[in-house]
Formats: sequence, structure tokens, C-alpha cells
Amino acid sequence: MNPRRPSPTAGLPAQWLTVSPERTVLGVIHNVTSATRLLDLLSAFEGDLRVQTYFTCTDSSPFSGGIAEFCAERELPFIPWAEAEARSFDLAISTSRGGDLHKLSCPVIGSPHGAGYNKRLSREPGAGSREPGAGSRELLG
Repeated sequence: MNPRRPSPTAGLPAQWLTVSPERTVLGVIHNVTSATRLLDLLSAFEGDLRVQTYFTCTDSSPFSGGIAEFCAERELPFIPWAEAEARSFDLAISTSRGGDLHKLSCPVIGSPHGAGYNKRLSREPGAGSREPGAGSRELLG
């Protein structure tokens, strides 16, 4: 299944399904930046009709503006957070550790949502400087 488009079976009553998914995966969105990374990760399920992917938002980020539009534009099968907490999934994938992820009743995979997200910063003088001779930018001869 292409995670950018909903499964044809999303939201249909069981009696109308000709192919039932075997597994359900929940994509947890925190903001639009994390949503784009999440779609990259969920592409692993593309074309696999055994997997039904749903999306939700924890509403824990102060930068959650635009999520509804992002999901609507891509026709993502979006469910409210309260429903995600109440339902059972086989797996959840989140590109942020914010929110009440512990309330989900499935294993949760956490992934950084961008380069440097979990980067450890040095507090040494000159760290991050672009001046010659500062840190790892210095060529060793």
C-alpha cells in the first residue's frame, strides 16, 4: 500500500472487504516535518495489501499546524488520537518521542525525524564554529 494514499479498504465494514489486511500499522505524526520523514519510513509497506496503515497526531507539539491539511492533501487515513489509544494495532511508528506514546497498546518504533535530531552537541569552546582550525572541520596533515 502506498502510504501517501489510503488503502481501498480503509474504513469499510468487514462484510464489504474482499481482501482483509493481516496487520495494522499506526503512523504517529507530531508535526509536518516529522510527517514527511514518517512517509519515507512507511514506504517499506508500499504495495503490500496485507498491511493497513493509519495515521494519527498526538497533539503534543506546539508546531502541529498544517497537519490536517497535509493528511487531507495526501488522502491519508487519519484517525483522532483518542481513537488510536482505544484501538489495537500491530505496530506504531513515530518520528518523535513526544506525546502519550505509552498509551498505545502495541510496540512503538521511535525514529528521528531529521538529520541531527539526536545529535550530541559538544560544549567545548569553538564547537560548531566555521573558523579554520575549529573542531572536525580542521584538516589533519
